Amino acid sequence: MLYLTNPTEIKEIILDLSEVDLLWLDTEVANYQSKNPRLSLIQILAHRESKDGSRTYLIDVLDRPELIDFFRENILENSEITKVFHNAKYDLNFLGKSQAKQVVCTLELAQKIPYYLLPVSNYSLKNLTEYLTEFKNISKEEQKSDWGKRPLTPQQLAYAQMDCVYLREIYFKLIDLSSQIEPEASRENLELLAQRYREVKRQWQLLDSELNHLQERLKKGMLSQQEYQVQDLQLSSYQRQTLKANFQDLIALVNSKGIALDVQVTLTKAIQEKLGNNLAEINIDVETTTVYQLKTPK
Repeated sequence: MLYLTNPTEIKEIILDLSEVDLLWLDTEVANYQSKNPRLSLIQILAHRESKDGSRTYLIDVLDRPELIDFFRENILENSEITKVFHNAKYDLNFLGKSQAKQVVCTLELAQKIPYYLLPVSNYSLKNLTEYLTEFKNISKEEQKSDWGKRPLTPQQLAYAQMDCVYLREIYFKLIDLSSQIEPEASRENLELLAQRYREVKRQWQLLDSELNHLQERLKKGMLSQQEYQVQDLQLSSYQRQTLKANFQDLIALVNSKGIALDVQVTLTKAIQEKLGNNLAEINIDVETTTVYQLKTPK
């Protein structure tokens, strides 16, 4: 573990890391559930092999905005460095937001992978790490500890050093899985794909039918019994308003008020039949789209 508190040493390390092409990054935030969260640590891993966290830099930036700015300018805004985060949007809230360049988010990578390739119940760093790697039974207890108190405890430092290791481990696994989502179309095994498609479609039809049936029974039962939460299911409601106007009235209003209303109307088959030959009297844009469908012959 490389825990750094000296500003001069921190800046030297940041400058050294600005020469690296790939970094795994994490943060720890003090008072993260309050209205005034404060960035406490920036964790950085550049080494591709170490698995014990000993090569993770822990940079103490609590109440040191000048160090955060220095890190942002030399690392985050450097387009030559690929920066890997998990749930990058959260970390970047404290590190410069849209100013960051060349950022990869493993949460977003995981969310794009189909369930059959990545069958996990959620995409937390802990869950992905335990599913994809040899790291198991990861404790997140220290995540909720007081990161605004100094000195940090050995347990906090030990916890902080490992998240970048987990991040690096799942990063390469997710990249590999992502490459399997859409292999080259010309090399697809169409027979296997078609067989699996039919299997999944049949399962989905059965489950979708049952899901809709259970959903309606639950809503009716909860309304009847005035129970608005059962287990983790909540029954809520909202008022939906749809504004409708007679088309002739709308045209008359637009003309009388001189309103410039440049709106294109999609001419359905029913409208086309009613207009008949009158269609020739107006300018019509025709959009042609080729739609491919998979159908099962009866």
